[in-house]
Amino acid sequence: MDIWTELGRYAFWTTERLIMRPFAFSDRDDFWAICSNPQNLNFIFPAQASRYESDYLLVHYFMKAPLGIWAIEDKETGKMIGAIRFEKLNSLSQITEIGYFLHRDFWNQGYMTECLQTLVYLSFTAMDLKALKVIIHQENAASHRVAQKSGFRLTREFKGSDRYSHKMRSYAEYQILKGDYHYE
Repeated sequence: MDIWTELGRYAFWTTERLIMRPFAFSDRDDFWAICSNPQNLNFIFPAQASRYESDYLLVHYFMKAPLGIWAIEDKETGKMIGAIRFEKLNSLSQITEIGYFLHRDFWNQGYMTECLQTLVYLSFTAMDLKALKVIIHQENAASHRVAQKSGFRLTREFKGSDRYSHKMRSYAEYQILKGDYHYE
């Protein structure tokens, strides 16, 4: 099986309340609503100061190479409310890191847990990945809970340079292995 073909097959998928789909330029207003508010992005990337910067980020980081990158759309409102993506996908070892963010108006409602749990299931059952990781800022308590509720286990804590600010920060790495995953 080829992971890229499977990612193409799962370019669209749904959960009870969410639609996962490729980003489109028509998401630019919803993306700007997230990117222009620093409170949405404490642990992701710097807030975008202009529409141009936001559009550039949308196109170059979320649309340009769409496989393994999903816009999270709220079924009820039709709004793009966040993203979940494979980062550093190694197709040979079949291991990837998962990154995600959500508009703060949707925090603490179980949306990201619902999304991540479904992606874990698809990763192990349909895409035949062997291991998944998430790297979380130590102070991001909500993201720690999402990882734990989704079956990830803490594997290490470390210090590293933030990729945007280049400041030293403390991180936690969580991992889930296919062999440890319990299908429901």
